[in-house]
Amino acid sequence: MDWWQIVLIILVSIIVGLLAGYLLSYLIIMLLRKKPFARKRQATAVVEEPLKSTVPNLLAGLIKNHVTTEQQVKEQAKREAAEIRRAGEREERERKETEQLAKEQAKREAAEVRRAGELEKRERKEAEQLAKEQVKREAEEARRAKELEKRERKETAVVEEPLKSTVPNLLAEVENNRRTATEPWAGKLLPFQTNVWDASPKEVHILPVNLREELTEIYTDIRLANSIVWLSTELGRRSHSLDENYVKLRTNIAERLGRIKPLMEQLGE
Repeated sequence: MDWWQIVLIILVSIIVGLLAGYLLSYLIIMLLRKKPFARKRQATAVVEEPLKSTVPNLLAGLIKNHVTTEQQVKEQAKREAAEIRRAGEREERERKETEQLAKEQAKREAAEVRRAGELEKRERKEAEQLAKEQVKREAEEARRAKELEKRERKETAVVEEPLKSTVPNLLAEVENNRRTATEPWAGKLLPFQTNVWDASPKEVHILPVNLREELTEIYTDIRLANSIVWLSTELGRRSHSLDENYVKLRTNIAERLGRIKPLMEQLGE
């Protein structure tokens, strides 16, 4: 129960009490006017007159106080309603500002994601284009190697002297490549040598078939490893996947070169 309700109840109780007293006094006066109370009328009149003048004044004051209290309660209610309205307007304004900031942040993030996707797509296309070009070059080199091998097969004369002069150089190149492949991996991409192999196709062709085929597969892996080195260092396309492929090729090259080294040494003797 609010305080103004308590005050209102008190005021009503006072007014009811006064009215009840007034009625009781009036009844007493009326009884005194009757005989045998005629001699007491003068005394009752003295009391009755102040009572008649006092009760209306008291009632007017109580009513005025009640009206004033109600007015104050209404004004207090208006002030509280105004404060609640202002608080609601402030909360609504803050909510709209928060929503606007969230929308702008979402737009910025979407734009960043879109730009990142476009950049990734462009890089992927460039990598695919480079890979296609590399495959084309390797296919062209393989085609030329096959054509060269076909022409060399038609030759019937086997020249021993060029082989004796080529094998030591090729053995030295094989040994250098083996050292490169067996060097502990420290994250550095090292290229392999192919100068002697590329410069001596005729001499290589007269090597024993098993040795020539093994060297052909080894130098194919060496070219792939060198392609990875070229992509990573020259074009800046290094990645964890390329590093893993390079390490696998290194291990395969080291194992194969270790197997054919005794055969190469026998030919060089």
